[in-house]
Amino acid sequence: MQTDAPAGKKLARKRGGTGRALALRDGGRVTLARSKGGEALQVVSAGGEVRLEILLTPEGAVLRLAGPRVSIEAPGTLSVRCESFEVDAQRISLGASGDFALAAGRGLALHAGHDAAFSAQAVTVEARRGELALRANDDVALNGERVLLNCPTDEEVERRHREAKTLKDLLELPFQAPGGPRRLPPSDPVDEGKT
Repeated sequence: MQTDAPAGKKLARKRGGTGRALALRDGGRVTLARSKGGEALQVVSAGGEVRLEILLTPEGAVLRLAGPRVSIEAPGTLSVRCESFEVDAQRISLGASGDFALAAGRGLALHAGHDAAFSAQAVTVEARRGELALRANDDVALNGERVLLNCPTDEEVERRHREAKTLKDLLELPFQAPGGPRRLPPSDPVDEGKT
C-alpha cells in the first residue's frame, strides 16, 4: 500500500536505480537506495552535501553525521553501552557543573605528548597494594608549609590501634613520638567561585 507524500514534498524513484527520493521544502532530499555496503538512507542538503546517512550492512547499522556542528541533546540521561568505545578528534573538551567520575575495571593509562597539569583543593594519591614510584628527568620539587614523611593523622593512629588484634599488629604501628608533628585532618572543600 502506497500513501501520498505530504503537501510540498514528492516521492519519486531515482533515475537509473531502484532507490526512492523524497524532496524537502528547503531544496534538500531524503533518499533510500542500495549501495555497495547495503541499504542506505541519506538526508542531503540543497547544496548536495550528505548531512545524515544510515547504512544498513550485514555487520550492523552505520550512522554518519556531517556538518559544521552536530549536537545531541537529552533532557535526562544519555547512555551509551558497547563493547568498545573509540573517539578520534583533534581536540576534546569535557566539563561537568557537578561531580566528574572516571573508573576503570582494570588498567588505566593517561599519556600526554606535552605538559600535563592537575589541580584540586586537596589531592590524595594511594597505591593500595603496590609501590608508588615517582620518576623525573630533571629535579623533583616538594614545596609545602610542612613536608611530612610517615606521619599519619591522630585519627589514623587511633583507628589502627583499635584495629590491632595481636602484639605483632601493635609492633607494626608507626612510632609517634610525644609532641612530634602530626598531619592535620583533611579540610572540607569550599566554593572558590569566580574571581
